Amino acid sequence: MHITAEKIKEAAEALESTELKSFMFQEPTAGPLTRRRRSSRSTGRSRRSTRGTRRSTRGTRRSTRRSTRGTRRSTRRSTRGTRRSTRGTRRSTRRSTRGTRRSTRRSTRGTRRSTRGTRRSTRGTRRSTRRSTRGTRRSTRGTRRSTRRSRRSTRRSRRSTRRSRRSTRRSRRSTRRSTRRSRRSTRRSRRSRRSTRRSRRSTRRS
Repeated sequence: MHITAEKIKEAAEALESTELKSFMFQEPTAGPLTRRRRSSRSTGRSRRSTRGTRRSTRGTRRSTRRSTRGTRRSTRRSTRGTRRSTRGTRRSTRRSTRGTRRSTRRSTRGTRRSTRGTRRSTRGTRRSTRRSTRGTRRSTRGTRRSTRRSRRSTRRSRRSTRRSRRSTRRSRRSTRRSTRRSRRSTRRSRRSRRSTRRSRRSTRRS
């Protein structure tokens, strides 16, 4: 039930047609409802006023009946519209639920296939990782052996270089000694030559 401007107008008209308007605009300084009868003139006036009130009540009753009929018709129309809208919403909800069921079935099938593929891929990766770990173990063993061999060879080469250095040092020392000896011998020979020359000169002079 949506509140529209037409419904508000109908409700205002129905209120105007009833006795509410006359009650709302009544004078506040109204006297008591039961007045004492003083004379026949007042009784005639009261009869006339009662007749007018009866007519007004009849008119108000008719207007209230008409307003109630109009409100009933409007409510029937609104209920018909709501029924049609509910039928449409039910059909749309059924279609949407069917579509969602189909989509969920397809999605579950796709997820099952994807899980199978992932299982196969994980198996293959596990096998490949096992093979790779075996290969790495073998390679590490080989590298360890090769490093041990290289260390041994480097140690041997260091020893041989030390020996060769020692031998070169010894040979240098021996060559130094021999050169010193040769120098000394040459010096001695020069001295002896000088002495012989001097002796020869002295003999010639004499």
